[in-house]
Amino acid sequence: MNSRNETSPAEPDAAGRVGRWALGVLRSRTVCAGLLLVLAASTAACGDGDDAADAAEARCQANRDAGTINFVTGFGFAASAGIIDAIVADAQGYFDELCIDFEVQPGFAPSNSALVIEGQAQFGNAGSFAELVANNVAGEGDLVAVLHWGRTAIEAIALPEGSDVETFSDLCGKLVGIKGDLPPSLQASVTMSGIDRDCFDEILLDGFDPIAHLDLGIDALPVYKSNEPSILTANGVAFTMLDPLDFGVPSSFGITFTTRRMIDENPGLVADVVRALIRGNHFAAANPDTAVENAFELIEAAGNPMFLAMEAERNRWDVESALIADLAAEGRGVGIPDEALLGAEIEAQVSAGVFEPVPDWRSMIDGAFAADAYDGTTLIWPGG
Repeated sequence: MNSRNETSPAEPDAAGRVGRWALGVLRSRTVCAGLLLVLAASTAACGDGDDAADAAEARCQANRDAGTINFVTGFGFAASAGIIDAIVADAQGYFDELCIDFEVQPGFAPSNSALVIEGQAQFGNAGSFAELVANNVAGEGDLVAVLHWGRTAIEAIALPEGSDVETFSDLCGKLVGIKGDLPPSLQASVTMSGIDRDCFDEILLDGFDPIAHLDLGIDALPVYKSNEPSILTANGVAFTMLDPLDFGVPSSFGITFTTRRMIDENPGLVADVVRALIRGNHFAAANPDTAVENAFELIEAAGNPMFLAMEAERNRWDVESALIADLAAEGRGVGIPDEALLGAEIEAQVSAGVFEPVPDWRSMIDGAFAADAYDGTTLIWPGG
Protein backbone atom coordinates (compact mmCIF):
# COMPACT_ATOMS: atom_id res chain seq x y z
CA MET A 1 0.00 0.00 0.00
CA ASN A 2 1.29 3.47 -0.81
CA SER A 3 1.88 5.84 2.07
CA ARG A 4 1.60 9.61 2.07
CA ASN A 5 3.02 12.19 4.37
CA GLU A 6 1.46 15.52 5.14
CA THR A 7 3.47 17.36 2.50
CA SER A 8 2.24 15.18 -0.36
CA PRO A 9 -0.73 16.19 -2.51
CA ALA A 10 -3.91 14.22 -2.14
CA GLU A 11 -4.48 11.49 -4.69
CA PRO A 12 -6.42 13.08 -7.57
CA ASP A 13 -9.08 11.26 -9.51
CA ALA A 14 -8.52 10.45 -13.17
CA ALA A 15 -9.88 13.76 -14.42
CA GLY A 16 -7.84 15.65 -11.87
CA ARG A 17 -4.65 13.89 -12.92
CA VAL A 18 -5.29 14.76 -16.55
CA GLY A 19 -6.01 18.39 -15.70
CA ARG A 20 -2.88 18.80 -13.59
CA TRP A 21 -0.78 17.07 -16.19
CA ALA A 22 -2.11 19.24 -19.02
CA LEU A 23 -1.38 22.37 -16.99
CA GLY A 24 2.19 21.25 -16.41
CA VAL A 25 5.16 20.59 -18.57
CA LEU A 26 5.23 17.68 -20.96
CA ARG A 27 8.73 16.91 -22.08
CA SER A 28 9.10 13.60 -23.84
CA ARG A 29 9.84 12.04 -27.15
CA THR A 30 6.18 11.60 -27.90
CA VAL A 31 4.84 15.04 -26.96
CA CYS A 32 7.08 17.71 -28.54
CA ALA A 33 10.20 16.74 -26.57
CA GLY A 34 11.83 19.68 -24.86
CA LEU A 35 9.03 22.23 -25.39
CA LEU A 36 6.85 23.82 -22.72
CA LEU A 37 3.10 23.34 -22.63
CA VAL A 38 1.43 26.00 -20.49
CA LEU A 39 -2.33 26.06 -20.70
CA ALA A 40 -2.52 28.95 -18.28
CA ALA A 41 -1.16 31.16 -21.03
CA SER A 42 -3.81 29.84 -23.45
CA THR A 43 -1.10 28.96 -25.95
CA ALA A 44 1.47 26.21 -26.14
CA ALA A 45 4.56 25.36 -28.13
CA CYS A 46 2.89 22.19 -29.39
CA GLY A 47 -0.48 23.70 -30.21
CA ASP A 48 -3.43 25.32 -28.47
CA GLY A 49 -4.70 24.46 -25.01
CA ASP A 50 -7.23 21.91 -26.23
CA ASP A 51 -4.55 20.07 -28.17
CA ALA A 52 -2.31 20.03 -25.11
CA ALA A 53 -5.10 18.69 -22.93
CA ASP A 54 -5.94 16.01 -25.49
CA ALA A 55 -2.26 15.00 -25.70
CA ALA A 56 -2.03 14.83 -21.92
CA GLU A 57 -5.16 12.72 -21.66
CA ALA A 58 -3.88 10.37 -24.35
CA ARG A 59 -0.53 10.09 -22.57
CA CYS A 60 -2.23 9.35 -19.27
CA GLN A 61 -4.42 6.69 -20.86
CA ALA A 62 -1.40 5.13 -22.58
CA ASN A 63 0.31 4.81 -19.21
CA ARG A 64 -2.78 3.14 -17.76
CA ASP A 65 -3.06 0.81 -20.74
CA ALA A 66 0.52 -0.37 -20.16
CA GLY A 67 -0.71 -2.17 -17.04
CA THR A 68 1.44 -2.83 -13.99
CA ILE A 69 5.06 -1.73 -14.34
CA ASN A 70 7.29 -3.95 -12.21
CA PHE A 71 10.55 -2.63 -10.83
CA VAL A 72 12.86 -5.30 -9.37
CA THR A 73 15.51 -4.09 -6.94
CA GLY A 74 19.10 -5.24 -6.62
CA PHE A 75 19.20 -5.62 -2.82
CA GLY A 76 15.79 -6.13 -1.27
CA PHE A 77 14.20 -2.92 -0.03
CA ALA A 78 17.49 -1.42 1.15
CA ALA A 79 17.76 2.38 1.36
CA SER A 80 20.27 2.46 -1.46
CA ALA A 81 20.60 4.63 -4.56
CA GLY A 82 18.58 3.16 -7.41
CA ILE A 83 16.23 1.48 -4.92
CA ILE A 84 15.11 4.15 -2.48
CA ASP A 85 14.10 6.54 -5.28
CA ALA A 86 11.66 3.92 -6.61
CA ILE A 87 10.32 3.18 -3.12
CA VAL A 88 9.83 6.86 -2.31
CA ALA A 89 8.34 7.77 -5.69
CA ASP A 90 5.76 5.04 -5.21
CA ALA A 91 5.07 5.86 -1.55
CA GLN A 92 4.72 9.59 -2.22
CA GLY A 93 2.29 9.06 -5.10
CA TYR A 94 4.43 10.36 -7.94
CA PHE A 95 3.58 7.44 -10.22
CA ASP A 96 -0.11 7.86 -9.45
CA GLU A 97 0.11 11.47 -10.63
CA LEU A 98 1.42 10.21 -13.96
CA CYS A 99 -1.24 7.46 -14.25
CA ILE A 100 1.32 4.67 -13.81
CA ASP A 101 0.56 1.47 -11.89
CA PHE A 102 4.04 0.92 -10.42
CA GLU A 103 5.10 -2.03 -8.27
CA VAL A 104 8.45 -2.28 -6.42
CA GLN A 105 9.56 -5.90 -6.03
CA PRO A 106 12.53 -7.08 -3.92
CA GLY A 107 15.34 -8.71 -5.86
CA PHE A 108 19.04 -9.36 -5.68
CA ALA A 109 21.65 -8.30 -8.21
CA PRO A 110 22.83 -9.51 -10.61
CA SER A 111 20.06 -12.11 -10.95
CA ASN A 112 17.39 -9.38 -11.04
CA SER A 113 18.56 -8.41 -14.54
CA ALA A 114 17.30 -11.73 -15.94
CA LEU A 115 13.76 -10.85 -14.87
CA VAL A 116 13.92 -7.64 -16.88
CA ILE A 117 15.55 -9.28 -19.88
CA GLU A 118 12.81 -11.93 -19.86
CA GLY A 119 10.03 -9.33 -19.52
CA GLN A 120 8.88 -10.43 -16.05
CA ALA A 121 9.82 -6.94 -14.85
CA GLN A 122 10.19 -3.73 -16.83
CA PHE A 123 12.79 -1.83 -14.76
CA GLY A 124 15.53 -2.74 -12.34
CA ASN A 125 18.69 -1.46 -10.72
CA ALA A 126 22.31 -2.53 -10.95
CA GLY A 127 25.15 -1.92 -8.54
CA SER A 128 27.26 -0.34 -11.28
CA PHE A 129 27.35 0.18 -15.01
CA ALA A 130 30.01 -2.53 -15.24
CA GLU A 131 27.54 -4.91 -13.61
CA LEU A 132 24.84 -3.99 -16.14
CA VAL A 133 27.24 -4.54 -19.06
CA ALA A 134 28.32 -7.89 -17.62
CA ASN A 135 24.67 -8.92 -17.26
CA ASN A 136 24.00 -7.97 -20.88
CA VAL A 137 27.01 -9.91 -22.09
CA ALA A 138 26.24 -12.99 -20.00
CA GLY A 139 22.49 -12.97 -20.61
CA GLU A 140 22.51 -11.76 -24.22
CA GLY A 141 20.21 -8.99 -23.03
CA ASP A 142 19.20 -5.56 -24.23
CA LEU A 143 19.44 -3.72 -20.90
CA VAL A 144 19.88 0.05 -21.13
CA ALA A 145 20.91 2.43 -18.35
CA VAL A 146 18.48 5.35 -18.08
CA LEU A 147 19.61 6.75 -14.70
CA HIS A 148 23.07 6.97 -13.17
CA TRP A 149 23.21 8.18 -9.57
CA GLY A 150 26.69 7.51 -8.21
CA ARG A 151 29.73 8.87 -10.01
CA THR A 152 32.27 6.75 -8.16
CA ALA A 153 32.62 3.23 -6.80
CA ILE A 154 30.52 2.28 -3.80
CA GLU A 155 33.16 -0.34 -2.93
CA ALA A 156 36.47 0.19 -1.12
CA ILE A 157 39.10 -1.85 0.74
CA ALA A 158 39.15 -1.80 4.56
CA LEU A 159 42.58 -2.21 6.13
CA PRO A 160 43.20 -3.22 9.75
CA GLU A 161 44.79 -0.76 12.16
CA GLY A 162 48.54 -0.48 11.66
CA SER A 163 48.49 -1.64 8.03
CA ASP A 164 51.40 -0.52 5.87
CA VAL A 165 49.19 -0.57 2.77
CA GLU A 166 48.79 2.95 1.39
CA THR A 167 47.98 2.31 -2.28
CA PHE A 168 46.41 -0.53 -4.24
CA SER A 169 49.87 -1.54 -5.48
CA ASP A 170 50.85 -2.22 -1.86
CA LEU A 171 48.44 -5.17 -1.84
CA CYS A 172 51.11 -7.30 -3.53
CA GLY A 173 52.15 -10.06 -1.16
CA LYS A 174 49.15 -9.50 1.11
CA LEU A 175 46.18 -11.70 2.00
CA VAL A 176 42.87 -10.29 0.71
CA GLY A 177 39.52 -11.60 1.89
CA ILE A 178 37.04 -12.14 -0.94
CA LYS A 179 33.25 -12.40 -0.69
CA GLY A 180 32.36 -14.24 -3.88
CA ASP A 181 34.74 -12.24 -6.07
CA LEU A 182 36.65 -8.99 -6.07
CA PRO A 183 34.16 -6.30 -7.23
CA PRO A 184 34.86 -4.93 -10.73
CA SER A 185 35.70 -1.44 -9.41
CA LEU A 186 38.39 -2.93 -7.18
CA GLN A 187 39.70 -5.11 -10.00
CA ALA A 188 40.11 -1.95 -12.07
CA SER A 189 41.76 -0.19 -9.09
CA VAL A 190 44.33 -2.99 -8.84
CA THR A 191 45.09 -2.95 -12.57
CA MET A 192 45.33 0.85 -12.73
CA SER A 193 47.84 0.75 -9.86
CA GLY A 194 50.20 -1.21 -12.09
CA ILE A 195 49.99 -4.65 -10.49
CA ASP A 196 48.36 -7.93 -11.43
CA ARG A 197 45.71 -9.50 -9.26
CA ASP A 198 47.70 -12.70 -8.96
CA CYS A 199 50.44 -10.91 -7.01
CA PHE A 200 48.38 -11.13 -3.79
CA ASP A 201 46.77 -14.10 -2.10
CA GLU A 202 43.00 -14.43 -1.73
CA ILE A 203 40.85 -16.25 0.81
CA LEU A 204 37.14 -16.89 0.31
CA LEU A 205 35.15 -15.58 3.27
CA ASP A 206 31.93 -16.86 4.82
CA GLY A 207 29.15 -14.50 5.86
CA PHE A 208 29.10 -10.72 5.90
CA ASP A 209 30.48 -9.75 9.35
CA PRO A 210 33.42 -7.37 8.80
CA ILE A 211 34.53 -7.65 12.44
CA ALA A 212 34.81 -11.44 12.20
CA HIS A 213 36.53 -11.14 8.85
CA LEU A 214 39.25 -8.80 10.08
CA ASP A 215 39.71 -11.04 13.13
CA LEU A 216 40.88 -13.77 10.74
CA GLY A 217 44.13 -11.86 10.28
CA ILE A 218 43.58 -10.87 6.66
CA ASP A 219 45.38 -7.79 5.34
CA ALA A 220 42.54 -6.32 3.30
CA LEU A 221 38.76 -6.61 3.15
CA PRO A 222 36.56 -5.41 0.26
CA VAL A 223 33.60 -3.45 1.70
CA TYR A 224 30.69 -1.28 0.66
CA LYS A 225 31.36 2.28 1.81
CA SER A 226 27.75 2.67 2.94
CA ASN A 227 27.70 -0.51 5.04
CA GLU A 228 30.69 -2.23 6.68
CA PRO A 229 32.65 0.90 7.70
CA SER A 230 29.78 2.06 9.91
CA ILE A 231 29.64 -1.40 11.53
CA LEU A 232 33.36 -1.32 12.28
CA THR A 233 33.17 2.22 13.65
CA ALA A 234 30.14 1.47 15.83
CA ASN A 235 32.03 -1.45 17.38
CA GLY A 236 35.22 0.48 18.01
CA VAL A 237 37.27 -1.36 15.38
CA ALA A 238 39.99 0.91 14.01
CA PHE A 239 40.67 0.72 10.28
CA THR A 240 41.69 2.73 7.23
CA MET A 241 40.40 2.48 3.68
CA LEU A 242 41.63 2.36 0.12
CA ASP A 243 38.98 4.22 -1.86
CA PRO A 244 38.97 4.06 -5.69
CA LEU A 245 37.76 7.67 -5.65
CA ASP A 246 41.08 8.80 -4.18
CA PHE A 247 42.97 7.16 -7.03
CA GLY A 248 40.89 8.44 -9.93
CA VAL A 249 39.38 5.07 -10.81
CA PRO A 250 36.30 5.63 -13.06
CA SER A 251 33.34 3.81 -11.51
CA SER A 252 29.64 4.15 -10.81
CA PHE A 253 26.86 2.96 -8.53
CA GLY A 254 23.08 3.14 -8.49
CA ILE A 255 22.21 2.39 -12.13
CA THR A 256 18.54 2.17 -13.15
CA PHE A 257 17.85 0.18 -16.30
CA THR A 258 15.13 -0.96 -18.62
CA THR A 259 15.28 -2.71 -21.99
CA ARG A 260 15.75 -1.37 -25.50
CA ARG A 261 12.47 -3.03 -26.41
CA MET A 262 10.68 -1.14 -23.64
CA ILE A 263 12.19 2.13 -24.85
CA ASP A 264 11.22 1.50 -28.46
CA GLU A 265 7.66 0.41 -27.68
CA ASN A 266 6.82 2.77 -24.78
CA PRO A 267 9.03 5.88 -24.91
CA GLY A 268 6.44 8.11 -23.24
CA LEU A 269 6.01 5.68 -20.36
CA VAL A 270 9.77 5.32 -19.92
CA ALA A 271 10.10 9.11 -19.83
CA ASP A 272 7.44 9.36 -17.12
CA VAL A 273 8.95 6.57 -15.00
CA VAL A 274 12.36 8.25 -15.18
CA ARG A 275 10.83 11.60 -14.20
CA ALA A 276 9.08 10.07 -11.19
CA LEU A 277 12.26 8.27 -10.08
CA ILE A 278 14.21 11.53 -10.23
CA ARG A 279 11.58 13.23 -8.08
CA GLY A 280 11.76 10.29 -5.68
CA ASN A 281 15.51 10.73 -5.37
CA HIS A 282 15.15 14.46 -4.75
CA PHE A 283 12.57 13.84 -2.03
CA ALA A 284 14.73 11.16 -0.40
CA ALA A 285 17.75 13.46 -0.35
CA ALA A 286 15.74 16.27 1.27
CA ASN A 287 13.73 14.02 3.62
CA PRO A 288 15.97 11.09 4.61
CA ASP A 289 13.95 10.09 7.68
CA THR A 290 10.73 9.80 5.70
CA ALA A 291 12.51 8.03 2.85
CA VAL A 292 13.95 5.36 5.14
CA GLU A 293 10.56 5.00 6.83
CA ASN A 294 9.02 4.39 3.40
CA ALA A 295 11.61 1.67 2.82
CA PHE A 296 10.92 0.07 6.19
CA GLU A 297 7.21 -0.13 5.49
CA LEU A 298 8.11 -2.55 2.71
CA ILE A 299 10.90 -4.24 4.68
CA GLU A 300 8.61 -5.02 7.59
CA ALA A 301 5.70 -6.04 5.35
CA ALA A 302 8.04 -8.57 3.71
CA GLY A 303 9.11 -9.94 7.11
CA ASN A 304 12.61 -8.40 6.85
CA PRO A 305 14.26 -11.51 5.36
CA MET A 306 17.60 -9.69 5.05
CA PHE A 307 17.56 -8.52 8.70
CA LEU A 308 17.98 -4.86 7.79
CA ALA A 309 18.06 -2.35 10.64
CA MET A 310 16.60 1.15 10.57
CA GLU A 311 19.80 2.82 11.83
CA ALA A 312 21.97 0.96 9.32
CA GLU A 313 19.67 1.86 6.43
CA ARG A 314 19.64 5.50 7.46
CA ASN A 315 23.44 5.41 7.47
CA ARG A 316 23.45 3.69 4.09
CA TRP A 317 21.33 6.43 2.55
CA ASP A 318 23.28 9.20 4.32
CA VAL A 319 26.54 7.94 2.80
CA GLU A 320 25.19 7.31 -0.67
CA SER A 321 23.16 10.51 -0.95
CA ALA A 322 26.22 12.50 0.18
CA LEU A 323 28.34 10.85 -2.52
CA ILE A 324 25.70 11.65 -5.12
CA ALA A 325 25.48 15.30 -4.04
CA ASP A 326 29.22 15.84 -3.58
CA LEU A 327 30.13 14.44 -6.99
CA ALA A 328 27.20 15.85 -8.99
CA ALA A 329 28.22 17.33 -12.34
CA GLU A 330 28.02 21.12 -12.30
CA GLY A 331 25.06 22.49 -14.22
CA ARG A 332 23.49 19.06 -14.83
CA GLY A 333 20.62 17.41 -13.05
CA VAL A 334 21.54 14.46 -10.85
CA GLY A 335 20.80 11.07 -12.32
CA ILE A 336 21.58 11.96 -15.95
CA PRO A 337 23.88 9.21 -17.28
CA ASP A 338 27.39 10.49 -17.99
CA GLU A 339 28.42 8.61 -21.11
CA ALA A 340 32.07 9.70 -20.91
CA LEU A 341 32.43 8.54 -17.31
CA LEU A 342 30.56 5.28 -17.90
CA GLY A 343 32.65 4.60 -20.98
CA ALA A 344 35.84 5.20 -19.01
CA GLU A 345 34.57 2.71 -16.43
CA ILE A 346 34.19 0.02 -19.07
CA GLU A 347 37.56 0.81 -20.60
CA ALA A 348 39.12 0.33 -17.15
CA GLN A 349 37.28 -3.00 -16.86
CA VAL A 350 38.65 -4.08 -20.24
CA SER A 351 42.16 -3.25 -19.05
CA ALA A 352 41.52 -5.31 -15.92
CA GLY A 353 40.48 -8.27 -18.04
CA VAL A 354 36.86 -8.21 -16.92
CA PHE A 355 35.61 -7.86 -20.51
CA GLU A 356 37.09 -9.40 -23.63
CA PRO A 357 36.41 -8.32 -26.31
CA VAL A 358 35.29 -4.74 -25.72
CA PRO A 359 31.47 -4.76 -25.33
CA ASP A 360 29.23 -2.36 -27.23
CA TRP A 361 28.65 -0.31 -24.08
CA ARG A 362 27.37 2.79 -25.91
CA SER A 363 24.22 0.93 -26.95
CA MET A 364 23.59 0.27 -23.24
CA ILE A 365 23.12 3.94 -22.28
CA ASP A 366 20.23 6.29 -23.03
CA GLY A 367 20.54 9.51 -21.08
CA ALA A 368 17.97 11.49 -23.09
CA PHE A 369 15.04 10.64 -20.84
CA ALA A 370 16.74 11.98 -17.72
CA ALA A 371 18.16 14.99 -19.57
CA ASP A 372 14.73 15.89 -20.94
CA ALA A 373 13.27 15.78 -17.44
CA TYR A 374 15.33 18.80 -16.40
CA ASP A 375 15.53 22.48 -17.17
CA GLY A 376 19.15 22.95 -16.16
CA THR A 377 19.25 21.41 -12.70
CA THR A 378 15.52 21.91 -12.02
CA LEU A 379 13.22 18.93 -12.44
CA ILE A 380 10.25 19.67 -14.69
CA TRP A 381 7.12 18.23 -13.13
CA PRO A 382 3.60 18.39 -14.55
CA GLY A 383 1.70 21.02 -12.59
CA GLY A 384 4.87 22.71 -11.36
